[in-house]
Amino acid sequence: MAPKNETVRLLVLHESQDNAEQIVNALKNSGIATRPELVTAEDDLIDALKDGTWDILLAGEITNDTPYNNALAQIRKQDKDIPVIVLMEKFDQEVAEEALQNGASDAVVATAHQHLVLVIKRELENLNHRRCRRKAEATLADSEKRCQSLIDSSRDAIAYVHDGMHIYANSAYVELFGYEGAEDMEGMPVIDLVGKEDLSRFKDFLRAYSKGEASTSEDLRFHGVKADGSQIDAMMQLSAATYDGEPCTQIIIRRDDGTSAALLAEKLKEATSYDQLTGLPNRQRFEEELTQAVHKARKDKSRYALFSLAIDNIPQINTAHGLAGTDAVIKTLASVLVTHFGNAPLARFSDSSFTALVPGLDSEAAAAKAQTICKQVHDQLMEIPGGKTQQTSLSIGVAMVGETAPEPGEMLSRAIGASEKAKLAGGNSMQLFNAAEQAGSSDSALLELLVDAIENGKFKLLYQPLVDVEGGAGEFYEVFVRLPLADGKMMTPDEFMPVAMRHQLGAKVDRWVMLNAAKQLKEHTKKAPNSRMLLNLTAESLQDSTLAAWISKLSKAIDPNGSPIVLQFTENDMVTYLKAAKEQTTALTQAGCPVAICHFGTNLNPLNTLKHVTVSYIKLDRSFTQDLSNEENMGAIKKITSDLLAQNQKVIVSFVENAQTLSKLWTLGVQYLQGYYLQPPGDTMHYEAQG
Repeated sequence: MAPKNETVRLLVLHESQDNAEQIVNALKNSGIATRPELVTAEDDLIDALKDGTWDILLAGEITNDTPYNNALAQIRKQDKDIPVIVLMEKFDQEVAEEALQNGASDAVVATAHQHLVLVIKRELENLNHRRCRRKAEATLADSEKRCQSLIDSSRDAIAYVHDGMHIYANSAYVELFGYEGAEDMEGMPVIDLVGKEDLSRFKDFLRAYSKGEASTSEDLRFHGVKADGSQIDAMMQLSAATYDGEPCTQIIIRRDDGTSAALLAEKLKEATSYDQLTGLPNRQRFEEELTQAVHKARKDKSRYALFSLAIDNIPQINTAHGLAGTDAVIKTLASVLVTHFGNAPLARFSDSSFTALVPGLDSEAAAAKAQTICKQVHDQLMEIPGGKTQQTSLSIGVAMVGETAPEPGEMLSRAIGASEKAKLAGGNSMQLFNAAEQAGSSDSALLELLVDAIENGKFKLLYQPLVDVEGGAGEFYEVFVRLPLADGKMMTPDEFMPVAMRHQLGAKVDRWVMLNAAKQLKEHTKKAPNSRMLLNLTAESLQDSTLAAWISKLSKAIDPNGSPIVLQFTENDMVTYLKAAKEQTTALTQAGCPVAICHFGTNLNPLNTLKHVTVSYIKLDRSFTQDLSNEENMGAIKKITSDLLAQNQKVIVSFVENAQTLSKLWTLGVQYLQGYYLQPPGDTMHYEAQG
């Protein structure tokens, strides 16, 4: 499937908007968020393909005289990788076979929504693998280009040999043996550069190397023969390599001054495989280790624990102490992690995260290890330049690698996703990826936990500010609910709310959240008057006819003259229950309670929804803030923001995760910004000073 939390860009070539909307709803109900667009003519299809980036194309057999073959032809013409699924009116074996022969990924009956969802999931997963492969190939090509540049300009004599013949020699190599140019050495046997007195040892050395009996760091001392027949004392080291994609042997030769060439090889290795700041292996080196581990686990049933360790407060550290302070914290963290992981592969995976791979650990031992690391890191005072100290914490995700392990990229996604879940739960904690949960195991235990939390007040509330771009009066917070577990971890709504909804507990959870958040807000308004809160409610509450009267009383208990509570529903719920949404939003507004829509922009015609419901705030779907350096994404958020502002809607943009996103959004006219870069969710309502 698509990477976790990413919204799928869906293009639909079909005459029926109703059927397209049913497909979009089926995808959402299966957990796939979409940004769809419906086109009904070939010209519109061509424009959409030219202007947009799409993940899946659904095409009717014939749409307003446009056969699906035209869509396939346009995709090939524009050289795009977009899986095409043909929507048949009824199942026809000949049509299905012809579609596959023509290059479509599959052909499915348009009304067989469950079948279609499964096919789309499969094609998204295949697409993601292809994209990852292309990215890896590009990264490899870039690395090879940089390595080649380093070798070309290196002072060390380096050559590549295939079947005993030179196929490449750098300038230092050519100069060492006294030739005018590299072309003079191409095709020359390596043996021609070895003195007669050393030929026997040289052949033995090559034989041992080819059989794997000689270490790649072992040196051969020999007399090198120059172009003019004179000799030099030299040392030769061999290692496996590739050149132009073909396997070959790399030769490093330097003058013999009595020292080993192993040091030179180590320096070359460090230049391409190690992080300069921490001295740890880099991402590329770690991914190689993980690939080997996955293959080994599948082959001989080995077991590994994969750790993703993300630093919780890097933006704050960078703001407070600059690059030097951030580097000092990262170096200290690296030293701490080395003490915990010993000789196990440990790497600096990104600017703010590490990864580790520990063999032989079971899930309980891995979880205990992660918790120990969290505690030590959180308790440690880290020294930074200027005699100052800084504290930090980690969000750790753990995924188990066993005989059924998926590809390395998916394993990394599992561990990173678990660490992101730990971060969303407040950080300084660990999450263990649970394949059984992903497969939809029994929810009886979770149901008992939910009932207990509702009856005995065991939920936990977190508060994240929405920053008013215009600097309006009063603080504004969004409220998030978490379900604490016995081991100290926090379960997020995307995990427990589906179970609550299946057992008609959604409205009860909503009431608990509203009541307890209101108590906190009333207390907070004593020191921060005019404060407000944004509460997320379920589809059950959207259909609750008693909600407006109840929330009106709750609001007046906080502020008799204001509107301290804003209730938020998802766009999908409003579209699914449009009649109830129209009645509910009107009743809430008349009761003095403003309404907001979240995840806005994921339906075929999102602005049409606003014709039927009464809302005051629109929170855009997170897909609009993904990679705003991309002109298409920036254009999309500009357009939808402009359309909403024209309707006098207050626009909220969340997931502001870095300074670049903040700077691009600041001038768009949105009313509120929200995200970890500005301030993460906290246990209490408070605004941190904005830099």
